[in-house]
Amino acid sequence: MLDKPKYSLLYVEDEAVIREMVVTYLDEIFTDIYEATNGEEALMLYHKKKPDIIITDIEMPKMNGLKFASLVRKEDETTPLIITTAYTSVEYLLEATELNLIKYLVKPIEEEKLEEALQSCFDKIELKSSSVVRLTKKYRYDTFNHTLTFEGKLVSLTSSQLQFLDLLIKNRNRAVTYMEIENYIWYDKVMSDSALRSLVYDIRKLIGKNSIENVSKTGYRINLYE
Repeated sequence: MLDKPKYSLLYVEDEAVIREMVVTYLDEIFTDIYEATNGEEALMLYHKKKPDIIITDIEMPKMNGLKFASLVRKEDETTPLIITTAYTSVEYLLEATELNLIKYLVKPIEEEKLEEALQSCFDKIELKSSSVVRLTKKYRYDTFNHTLTFEGKLVSLTSSQLQFLDLLIKNRNRAVTYMEIENYIWYDKVMSDSALRSLVYDIRKLIGKNSIENVSKTGYRINLYE
């Protein structure tokens, strides 16, 4: 049995007997388990609870597991996903490969294989967590995946905005000089004052003007959320 981590799980399975058996087994591993019997119900729970890990069956009424997983992936590329199925259809396998899965498990699921898949989920979360910083109460930046999220949803940024956030966060304990900014973002051009001011203004509009501090005659420093 795996050690109990501080993670939540969304488990999607339409067969009551299987669902009850798996939830009973996994209850010793997760802090919270949210149960759904079809893809539509699962999608509502996903948006409401934002689980750390998702396990979903494929064959279900109303909305199947692949459709549910694809909708999750449209707004969330990182939450670990495990798909379970009683079928080994080539069509299903091909669809599943597009979903950035941790594992595709065939029923009946062996405890050892399930635990291996869950351990992979835990490892992925730990790797991601170490790279995620809180910019504000609702904004987070992932330096590993170079993504900004607002309440868990991806925010589109330009390459310059991403580079600027990367640079400030990597050097969060000091002011980043104007020269460093120019060399990192405008390495093949000359950085104009107006271009830099515009870049800072656009980022401040997103995450708040107090998040990025201008250090007189030096450069900029980021103030992370405590």
